Amino acid sequence: MARGKIEKRGQRRRKIKPVILIVTEGSQTEPKYFEHYRNRQTNIDIRVVGSRTSGGETDYLSLIRKAVEYQNKNQISVSEGDSVWVVADGDVNYNNPDPITTKDSLLSKARKMAGAKGIQIALSNPCFEFWYLLHFQYTTKFFKDYPAVKNELTTYLPDYEKTGDVYNQLAEHTAIAIQNAKRVEQYHLQNDCSKPFGIAVNPFTDIYRLVESLL
Repeated sequence: MARGKIEKRGQRRRKIKPVILIVTEGSQTEPKYFEHYRNRQTNIDIRVVGSRTSGGETDYLSLIRKAVEYQNKNQISVSEGDSVWVVADGDVNYNNPDPITTKDSLLSKARKMAGAKGIQIALSNPCFEFWYLLHFQYTTKFFKDYPAVKNELTTYLPDYEKTGDVYNQLAEHTAIAIQNAKRVEQYHLQNDCSKPFGIAVNPFTDIYRLVESLL
């Protein structure tokens, strides 16, 4: 039966394959990465929806709303085995007054909205590229922003740019990245941070949870 085809069962319409919907903040970096999982996976229907916004700070609430809209239009049901993920960054504009508290407040609201709809948030702080970095090294040092992470990442990917596709350079290190992400998480837990982690927990990524569901 064709991929994504649906069949009627009584009054209900049931998808043949479970759907994993991934709504990303970025329009290039994250979609290019996750599309590789979509192309290689046959047992689940992976759908990647990139944001079309142009840079700037992460708008968590808008990402959740986009996920809900797509979820409703495409009959994606968490109760029937589908899952919905929002991939977001913890990027902080330190020029704003009380930036971490302000960002944490927005993230908390987004988590409540997401929880009500069964949506999971995969957060990387300060940016998605920290997940890439964990493919090559374990570190718990503070990274202020994307340029700080990129500077470290170029040790391993000298020509890295957000518009590039580096999946093939990362793929063989995925198991290491998952292990390192879990180690970072344990480090913060052992230092009296509690889950779900807020913006003050830096660096951190739980992208590993999403990736494990795609393997």
